[in-house]
Parts: sequence; structure tokens; C-alpha cells
Amino acid sequence: MNEEQRIRAIVNELLDQTDAYLVDLKIRTGKVQVFVDRDPYITLEDCARINRMLVRRLDEELAFTDRYALEVSSPGLDQPLKVLRQYRKNIGRIVEVITVTGEKKRGLLLYVDEEKLVIEETELVNKQKTIRHSALPFLHIKSTNVVIEF
Repeated sequence: MNEEQRIRAIVNELLDQTDAYLVDLKIRTGKVQVFVDRDPYITLEDCARINRMLVRRLDEELAFTDRYALEVSSPGLDQPLKVLRQYRKNIGRIVEVITVTGEKKRGLLLYVDEEKLVIEETELVNKQKTIRHSALPFLHIKSTNVVIEF
């Protein structure tokens, strides 16, 4: 197991003891960024608590702070959805999906399972609203972002 895999395993093991879950992990020179979330949302206090627990555990096993700075945060609204739990959390919201072929689809996220998502697309054709449901397999999806509307 390489160091990234070991760090990921420690993070997941620690998060299993909480109600938070790992969204992404990035290791750059001198820095490890851990992106976490929880239902219904994660707070700054949650991130700080997870950071303290992680630093202790990573130091015990990897002499971590001698080589890395640790940053624990939420993925942010501008980041694409990465894990199934995030998709489920956003059912009922408008999403923009970009397929691997570059096609953009925008609609209401209706359903998600391990293989696909279903969105409801609304189109205006000749002043008539047309509603279409599109099932998109995850294998065909490059990215999915929640649309932020004010």
C-alpha cells in the first residue's frame, strides 16, 4: 500500500466513527487536502474536529506533520459531485451534467443509484413546455455540478 492509499484508508477508518464521509483527497507537495461532507451539511466546527482527530492519528502512524500540512474542508458548492452520497443528498436540486462526449444536460435531479442518475429536463418548444426524463449512466458522465441560483 503506497502512502496515498494508507492516508486514504486512515481517513476512511476515522470517518467511519463519525457521520461524515470522504468526498475527495488530494496530496500535493507538503500538503494534504481532505474534502468531507455529512448529511444534511457539514459545519466549520465539524471540519476542525475531524482535522484534530486526523492529525493525531496520521502522526501516530506516519510521522505526518513532519512532512505535510493537513487541510480539512467541505468540497464547496462550485465543486462537482464525486460520491453517491453527495448525489443522493442533492436529489430535488437542479444539476448540470457534462457527458464524456461533451454534451451538457441540465435538469432536476430525480433519482440516483449505483449505476445512473435520472434528471427531469424542461424544454420550451414553440412556447410549449416539454418535460423529458433522461437516465444517464455514471460511465457516460464526466462531471455533475449543482446549479446555484439566486
